[in-house]
Amino acid sequence: RCLNPIKAATCHPDDEAGLLAFKSGITRDPSGILSSWKKGTACCSWNGITCLTGDRVTALTVSGQSEVAGSFLSGTISSSLAKLQHLDGIYLMNLKNITGPFPQFLFRLPQLKFVYIENNRLSGPLPVNIGSLSQIEAFSLEGNRFTGPIPTSISNLTKLSQLNLGGNLLTGTIPSGIANLKLMSFLNLGGNRLSGTIPDIFKSMPELRSLVLSRNGFSGSLPPSIASLAPILRFLEVGRNKLSGKIPDYLSRFKALDTLDLSRNQFSGVVPKSFANLTKIFNLDLSHNLLTDPFPA
Repeated sequence: RCLNPIKAATCHPDDEAGLLAFKSGITRDPSGILSSWKKGTACCSWNGITCLTGDRVTALTVSGQSEVAGSFLSGTISSSLAKLQHLDGIYLMNLKNITGPFPQFLFRLPQLKFVYIENNRLSGPLPVNIGSLSQIEAFSLEGNRFTGPIPTSISNLTKLSQLNLGGNLLTGTIPSGIANLKLMSFLNLGGNRLSGTIPDIFKSMPELRSLVLSRNGFSGSLPPSIASLAPILRFLEVGRNKLSGKIPDYLSRFKALDTLDLSRNQFSGVVPKSFANLTKIFNLDLSHNLLTDPFPA
């Protein structure tokens, strides 16, 4: 939408060049998602474009139709998107056949706050200087093919409230510096190849409401500091790992908990009787462990 459609009769030249370069990098657009992107017309009339500062583009949204077979875009993400210097949000989701490495042009967008580049085929390592994206508030690379470790510099993203790196091929351990992300409310590292123990960092993350670490290779026990999240945590998913020991009694204090998934680990002993206190639980999965009777009535 345009704040001032009359003033924004045409794209700013830099924005138009960047967007048309992105379009030229797309080799296949079977659903015509980008068909409205034409030189000499108002940016805000193009599908997926938001202009809120005169003729400058502030948000770019290109999303595939996941329910329509064969409708996905193919191609690469042009680095010329760096020309969109007023961009504060980029949403490239469910395009499926978009390939290439981590988009380095993100580092050249000074106003960028929201990044959702999900369910594509981007690959390769995450850049070691990812922490220089210090203005980012929400960052999701879910459902790509990124490899290698989570860079330690991620601890510099202190404005983050949402971090989603789920569904990639990341390896190594969780950097302990993630404890610096004190505004975090949503953390998803599930569906990777991470290993080691889960660091005992959660006292430093008082806003955390959703923690997803499932489908990795974590071992050891659940860290004690998870207990500090009892007042607000709603989703705790650590299924399909190699966690062991007894199910901690402190989980019974999570009165806001909606989903608890401890499945397919090596937890032993009995289910705590105090789980009866989890009155808001909707999804409880304790399957495929080494638990013994009696199950609390």
